[in-house]
Amino acid sequence: MNAGYDIGIDLASAAIGAIAGVGWTLSTRRVKYRRHRAFWSFLEKPTIFVVGDLGTSILLGTLSDALKQEVSQEEDRSLLVDRIMSHINTQEISGLIGRGDLDAIVNMVVKFASLRLPAKPLILHPSQIGEHRNQNLVLIGGKDVNSLTPVMTPRGCHLEALTNDAGRNVVRDFRLNTDYPVRWQSEPNANGEIIREDYGILARGRNPINPETRVLLIAGAHGLGTLAAAEVSLSSKFERRLYRDLKEYNGNFECIVKYTRIDGGPSDGRVTIDLEFSRPLHI
Repeated sequence: MNAGYDIGIDLASAAIGAIAGVGWTLSTRRVKYRRHRAFWSFLEKPTIFVVGDLGTSILLGTLSDALKQEVSQEEDRSLLVDRIMSHINTQEISGLIGRGDLDAIVNMVVKFASLRLPAKPLILHPSQIGEHRNQNLVLIGGKDVNSLTPVMTPRGCHLEALTNDAGRNVVRDFRLNTDYPVRWQSEPNANGEIIREDYGILARGRNPINPETRVLLIAGAHGLGTLAAAEVSLSSKFERRLYRDLKEYNGNFECIVKYTRIDGGPSDGRVTIDLEFSRPLHI
């Protein structure tokens, strides 16, 4: 694991510790959150949150292509730096590699406190999971950042975050052979707005090696998609929809989530999160 991962987990743990004491003193009645509690009911049993990190080989492996147009002249060093920063932002439009994943965890734990669910889940790196694989798992991040995701994704899930043949980060729907690509404008539109879009995956189903436990996958084409998928699992806006899916699909379903952010113009800073569709897993 790298230093960035360790620092991120320390920050997440600090937030968890600060929130846990407050959450259990809330006087809100349990019935108020019964739909959310039903979705997260597996947290009442041992549950492991698994967070990966973007391997340097993935980031640097695509860097050479991004620098093809640069020359080695000294006066072009500033252009080189700009191109590198642009490449990093292209790989992670939330601004920092892995930040969306860690933000997703903190947001979830904040909500768990208000739901009176266990507020101190165990957070591990894929390399630490070992024999915990047969427990309830919450996988944060797609296969590029979380090495456990390819082998522990809920059985029957047909959604995957990947890089397509054109080199674009997408969420792919293998059932319909459709890609949902990250999109952001390099130039503002007529209203002075730059629109950014990302897509996320929310999938809940059986653990592939222990059908008595559950796996929840929260991933995105980029970090904002991951963050949006986590928000859908927590927001009161979507609780009735997820509760309906939970009952209709017997707890085994997958969703596509869309994140839209507007920078600049009259709607500067506006963020919209939508649940595009949900469907049962093919088990």
